[in-house]
Amino acid sequence: MKIFATIITAAIIAISCNETKDRVVQTKLLAAFGDQPSLTKDLNNNIYIVFGEQESIYLSYSKDDGETFSEASKIAELKGLYLGYSSGPRIAISKDYSVVTAMNREGNYFSWTKHSSAEKWHGPVRVNDVDKSAGEVLGDLTATPDGKFYAVWIDTRILPDEMNAQADNEHNASPIAPKTEAELDKMTPHGITVRELYAKIGEIPENTRLSFFGGEDENILWVFIDSEGKAVKAENMDEYNKFKKRNAGRVKPKGKVYLSLSDDGGQTWSKSQLVYRSPEGSICECCKPSIASSADGALTIMFRNNIDGYRDLHFTKSSDGGKSFSAPEKLGSGTWKINACPMDGGGLMVNKAGEIMTVWQRKGEVFMASAGKAEQQIGKGRSPSIAANDQHTYIVYAAGENIMSLGPDDTMPVKIGTGSSPKVVTLANGALQLWVSEAGINYRKI
Repeated sequence: MKIFATIITAAIIAISCNETKDRVVQTKLLAAFGDQPSLTKDLNNNIYIVFGEQESIYLSYSKDDGETFSEASKIAELKGLYLGYSSGPRIAISKDYSVVTAMNREGNYFSWTKHSSAEKWHGPVRVNDVDKSAGEVLGDLTATPDGKFYAVWIDTRILPDEMNAQADNEHNASPIAPKTEAELDKMTPHGITVRELYAKIGEIPENTRLSFFGGEDENILWVFIDSEGKAVKAENMDEYNKFKKRNAGRVKPKGKVYLSLSDDGGQTWSKSQLVYRSPEGSICECCKPSIASSADGALTIMFRNNIDGYRDLHFTKSSDGGKSFSAPEKLGSGTWKINACPMDGGGLMVNKAGEIMTVWQRKGEVFMASAGKAEQQIGKGRSPSIAANDQHTYIVYAAGENIMSLGPDDTMPVKIGTGSSPKVVTLANGALQLWVSEAGINYRKI
């Protein structure tokens, strides 16, 4: 396929060069504030961007193919709005309605709606039908051509056979600091093996278990816990103490993929539906799921599974409006057995031909794959986003503090800025790239 041939050739060349290049690019500032932006297009190819700032949700739009954007306007407030680790507002648009969703720190999923003929947004309306069941605050939203909206999220409700869940504030901590050769060769969320991590840490405390937690700046940090549950040594003890405070009393989640439908523009939502539950009891609970609709209304959901410790990206499809889903299929040929959550869900889209296109991270490397096809390695990084039109495919991702881009004119990944939360959407000709820096929310038209 031409779309994939162009980008795959660029990716292979990039890998063979084993380097990236910088390009002088002209970027513009959408807003001097904000975090966790997401974007979409309406049926007239107008672009809409939503993002959060403290407990407010903002919207900006472009009606000139991304040349300029409106001043960001506040459309909603949500007490405890959660922003971070790919969690933030989402937007989807149908012929008659625009819907925005977001989650709060209590673990509830809300929506706001606006009719195309109206000026004001209405909401919030709760999406999840069990209070605080969206405890991992990770979800996504899409609209189908027939005007329906579908929200997907990681649900942490306790099912009858999970009543004996034990409290645990760390994600998948090992019982004791690994010592065997096999344990030392396992990968960590840092993209290196336990052995390599130990070499960086130096002295390893005896009779402790290695764990990982999320810092406030979205970094994944290590910590060693003793038999009494106390931190003995940490990458950043102050950050760990803040993490413990944020998660006080939290029960170790049993994350499952849930779905809800709105056929009235987000004004009401259907009973929450279980889409998938791992045979291990929980999918990878800290990685954002994604949902996309094809031109014929078929739904695709992508999520990071957890089967026997292997945390690989899977997808499942529905051709009956979400009433039933296919057995999940693994993406890519490689695999990743890791005793921690990577906190990275990847990007998903379905092109006009109905081809499922994905990007995701494994062991600190970004890969691209279409359903049923071989994966293609792009470069070192995380948090990728993908978009495609009839001619080309565009990918953006974060590599440390650098924002990287790979498009049809690139023979290797290109640094386009610094920051986090990269996103991309195609235009009539080219694409619009978006990311967050210290200056605010940046965009670049190519």
